[in-house]
Amino acid sequence: MQTTRTVTAAKGEMGRSEPSPTFGVKRCFRSLREKMKNYQFNNAENKPLEELKLSWEGCQIPAMSEEFAVKRYRAKYTALPMEDLEVTTNDEAIGEWIQNTQLFEMEIESLLKLDFHRFWTTMLFDSEAINSITSFLQESTPCYLPLPTITSNQEIIGLYARILQKVLAVVCRLITNKDSDTEWISKQYLATVIYSNYLISIPLFFDLLTTYGRTNGGILEKIFENIVKIEPKYLSDLEQALRFIQKSFATIEEQLGKGSASETVQLLNDLCLHTLDCATSLSILMDVCPASRDICVKINMEQIITSVYDNFIPNLYRCVYMYDEKSPYVQLLNRARVELLSAFRSIVNTFIGNILIENQKAKVLELVEALLSIFTLSLSDNVFVTDYQSFYPIENDIEILRQACPKMDTFKADFILQAFLSGEENNFAKLPKQSTKTNYINGCADLEEEGACALPMITEQDAKLSSVDIEEQVKIVQDILPDFGDGFVRKLLSRYENTESAIAAVLEGNLPPDLDKCDKTEIYIPPDNQEQQLLEAGVSRINIFDGDDYDVRVKEKPKGIIKTGKGFPGQPKTAKDLLDDKSHVKELKSRYEAYSMVMENDYDDEYDDSFDAQFSTTAKRPQSTRDVLVDEISSQSEDEEEETEPETSVKKNSLNFCENPETLRAKYEQKRQQKYGNPKRDVVGKAKGQGQTEAVLTNRNKKEVHKSSRANHNRKQGSSWKRNRGMIPS
Repeated sequence: MQTTRTVTAAKGEMGRSEPSPTFGVKRCFRSLREKMKNYQFNNAENKPLEELKLSWEGCQIPAMSEEFAVKRYRAKYTALPMEDLEVTTNDEAIGEWIQNTQLFEMEIESLLKLDFHRFWTTMLFDSEAINSITSFLQESTPCYLPLPTITSNQEIIGLYARILQKVLAVVCRLITNKDSDTEWISKQYLATVIYSNYLISIPLFFDLLTTYGRTNGGILEKIFENIVKIEPKYLSDLEQALRFIQKSFATIEEQLGKGSASETVQLLNDLCLHTLDCATSLSILMDVCPASRDICVKINMEQIITSVYDNFIPNLYRCVYMYDEKSPYVQLLNRARVELLSAFRSIVNTFIGNILIENQKAKVLELVEALLSIFTLSLSDNVFVTDYQSFYPIENDIEILRQACPKMDTFKADFILQAFLSGEENNFAKLPKQSTKTNYINGCADLEEEGACALPMITEQDAKLSSVDIEEQVKIVQDILPDFGDGFVRKLLSRYENTESAIAAVLEGNLPPDLDKCDKTEIYIPPDNQEQQLLEAGVSRINIFDGDDYDVRVKEKPKGIIKTGKGFPGQPKTAKDLLDDKSHVKELKSRYEAYSMVMENDYDDEYDDSFDAQFSTTAKRPQSTRDVLVDEISSQSEDEEEETEPETSVKKNSLNFCENPETLRAKYEQKRQQKYGNPKRDVVGKAKGQGQTEAVLTNRNKKEVHKSSRANHNRKQGSSWKRNRGMIPS
């Protein structure tokens, strides 16, 4: 080989023994490495880099050779110095971080400035390059902690934003196979290089999700689409990663409750971050990678989501709140709840999308039944059901399924719908809701959490009821633990949901550190209302009526009239003023004026005066002969007036006990005919055997249907009707 001969000649001139051919090639490459820094790349034939060989002083060197790599030690990214969930205010730590990060920024810029040929050789043969990128993705601030919410230092915010952009540019360059017509590699070679050398791996992709997930979702979707397109093996790796997330949730649940009292707080904080990290990665992955949804359905990820949501998160929520009521990690758990609901919704949307695009009815029915089965399995997790219904009303999904598949099991669908709609809020934290200054969810302040996991607000009425319940719970605990004072028992019950949990914590020696240091024999001293009144009024008094609704010293608007001196406000002060007061006369004036007004009523032709004479004769009985004569004269005058009426009118006799019932029936029938006409219905029809008309059959049917409302079924009603009209003597 030409290379071997050149190296051999050089070694012979130096008086050294002739090395082996392999060693000679390596020495040649090492001697050329420094000289090739300024080598001008030339690809006149436009070949891909993996097939191209470059000549250098008689040597044929492959283009993708280690000798073209820019190897050196590279700066790594260091995480922001944090104090709890905020950036530290230590100027020395911040200055050191800024200095290291600026060096890291220079390293990333140097990678971006390399031409296509040297960039790929450096990424292939210099492990420090990919390690530098990985250090940032692993130590960066996650997307659920936006930098403006945890620090106000604009220098840190600006520097971190530039690095975010440049690192993402390097990752995008790793999946690009062509820079120009002369500098390019084939897609097959690109797939082999990035997969075999772990330049792009599923763990690295998950780091990208937590770092860029909510702000660069479109870019991440394009990245995953390209790597899956050129190398389908990534899908099998993704399935293994999702199964690992399932195991991670199980591991988190096992860790809850472990550790000593001093280690518990830090352990709980780590569990909160780990839970949120897994939930966020899963939710964003389903948003940017549709293929992951099918994998989640395959491995029954929805069951893990509902189980973690209903069982683990409430327990972790209680533990964090028990040790620190104002802990910011409570808000991180709320964010984890939202992310898990979003992940479950992505799985549901996958089923609905497949149902809408599927043409085969049998396949549609199968998908519908599978989705209903998922909803049915989640009904046992009541907390999840309540929160899911508040975020994503299930009645919309059921209606889509009804329209897409009319043959689905409607009984099962109605059962699921009613179960979601009637889910009661199972608040697992019996604690008052605390307001925090900063909310770490999306960097928004004063965000109120809703749903089954939200902490309930305690009203005045609830406080009265709880005061009665707390007395009973104190007695229960003291029956089992008689050495404990009622004051310590009240503190204990305020930190646990029920008496069973409080007693179990005492017996297991698993009390919070602050409670463990308290005096176990502490007694309960009720609050003194006198002290509160002293603070409000500023006056110290001892009276049984202090603080009531009529106390003018405490109440701004007391009940009743404030009376000072004799008499009442507005009343006469002397006897002369009392006699001169004629206000009562003015009050009676309006009443007597009403008696002087007579209303003129129009004459009514339909007025029935049949009983006027009877009532007048029975109501007024004459007491003297004069009264009898007057009554006879009046009756004679009435008879004369009746004789002047036409012969067609019916003669009224005042001596009759009541009006003739036949006459009343005739009048009633006449009025009825005028109002309703004469709806006579023929139900007899023709003789048997001659056939009946349609009208006769219709009338017979109506009579048969309505016979229960007439005839002998309303005898009492008819009797009352006749008695009211004087037909039956009473």
